[in-house]
Amino acid sequence: MSDADRATIAHSIQMFQLGEHSEGRHLMRYAKAWAARTGDTAYPEAIRMLICEEQRHASVLGRFMEMNGIARIMRGSTDRIFWQARNMFGSLEISISVLATAEIIAKIYYPALRDATASIVLREICEQIHREEVAHVEFQTEQLAHIRAERPAYGIRATRILHRMLFYPTVIVVGWSHRKALRRASLSQWQFLSRCRREFLRDLAAMTPLK
Repeated sequence: MSDADRATIAHSIQMFQLGEHSEGRHLMRYAKAWAARTGDTAYPEAIRMLICEEQRHASVLGRFMEMNGIARIMRGSTDRIFWQARNMFGSLEISISVLATAEIIAKIYYPALRDATASIVLREICEQIHREEVAHVEFQTEQLAHIRAERPAYGIRATRILHRMLFYPTVIVVGWSHRKALRRASLSQWQFLSRCRREFLRDLAAMTPLK
C-alpha cells in the first residue's frame, strides 16, 4: 500500500477485518436447533461452510494487514453492536437477519474499498470477498423467506419495519465510521447510504415469502 492509502483506509480495513471474524458458536447452535425441528439436516453444514468462508475473509485481510504493517484491533464499536444484536434474543431468524444486514452493507463497502486503493492485492481481495458476500446474502434471504413462510401478513409487515429499524441506523454508523475510506473512493456518505438502501430494499423483498 502507498502511504496515502495507509493513512486513509488502514483503520477502515482494521474494522472490517475484525467484523469478518466470528467463531459462529451461537449461529451453529441455532442452525442445529432448526434442523432438529424441521428436518432440514443439510442446513447446519451450509452454515458451517458460511462461517468458514467469513473466517477466511478475516484471515486474508489479516494477512494483508501484516504485509503492510497494519495492526489488528481486538474490538470496535460496530462489531460490538452486531455481536450483541445477533445474540440478544437467541433465535436463528434474528441472528441471520443481523448477519444479512452486515453482508448487505459489505456488498457496497468492498467495491468502495477496491476503488480507494491502488494496491493490486487489496483490489483482488475486495473483488473476491464481494462476490462471496453477494452469494451469502442470497443464501440468507432465501432462508429468511423460508422461516417466515407461515407468518401472517401483519407479522410480515412488522418484521419488515423492525428490519428497517435495524438497518438504517447501522448503515449511518458504518458510513460515518468509514468516511475517510469512502471519500478516497470518491463516494460521499450520502451516495454510500443510497447504494446500501437500494441493496437493502431489494434484499428485503427477497426475504418476504411469496403468498
